[in-house]
Amino acid sequence: MVTNNPDPDKATTIELARRLLDHALSDMSVDLMVAALPGAHADEVPMPSGARLLGSLLRSRRGRPMHLEAVFDAPGDPTTVVSSYQKELHSRGWDPVEGFPGQMHGGFIPGAAGDGVMLRRGGRGPLLMVDAMAREGTPVDLRVRLDWEMSRHLGDSRPVRPQGFERMPMLRAPSGTDLRPLGAGGGGGRWHSEASIDTDRPIAELEEHFASQLANSGWIRLDGRSDETIGWSSWRLPGDGGWRGLFLVLAPFGPRERSLWLAIEASEQDDDDGGGLESFSVVADH
Repeated sequence: MVTNNPDPDKATTIELARRLLDHALSDMSVDLMVAALPGAHADEVPMPSGARLLGSLLRSRRGRPMHLEAVFDAPGDPTTVVSSYQKELHSRGWDPVEGFPGQMHGGFIPGAAGDGVMLRRGGRGPLLMVDAMAREGTPVDLRVRLDWEMSRHLGDSRPVRPQGFERMPMLRAPSGTDLRPLGAGGGGGRWHSEASIDTDRPIAELEEHFASQLANSGWIRLDGRSDETIGWSSWRLPGDGGWRGLFLVLAPFGPRERSLWLAIEASEQDDDDGGGLESFSVVADH
């Protein structure tokens, strides 16, 4: 007869979870850590600021790491959490990976419940996948996953992409609103994204919501203002090339329909020259 243990110790609980996870996985092994990372890979997962580590799971095959997933509780909303963490990662040499199946690109993205990004450091080594999901009444569920297996199939080269393709950040609407992408594209130093959103939120509130995401992506605000019909802001993008950005929120039609427009353009002119998309601010100035 098997009896229940009314007070299992921590080691027994972890061992049970590990055995259930690696059962029938043949040559694959599983290491489960509570409130910690595997010692051999602890330095490979950048710790997000302000987040609490719940634990991690490492899957290996014949002693070679395949996937390492770390689970965090993070304050805020998914978009803010991912944007802030991506900014931290960029300062440590991690850049977004584009051009692979299933990978999201920049511009206006429908849905506000979750957010994510895929990165790689210097075009080499494992892929770092970051996903954040909202949970009602609790902190954001932030998952950070290192994937060695996928990177072995991709090789050690960066995908070729047009100039500026990676500079468009992902923008998500406030929770409870319906965002509909209307198109995106560009080339030759110009990129844009358009969308409409069904909401009665004031123009100024919407402009502030999206502007905070741009700022979290490293954009520097240059100017902007809002009224009952239009909200706009002009930006300087990080990095070389003199890239400028312009964001617009318009309410020209119905009481709930808002039009969103984001554009970026490369300009090598000095800041004082007023070149690039900064010159578009005159359209909204009245």
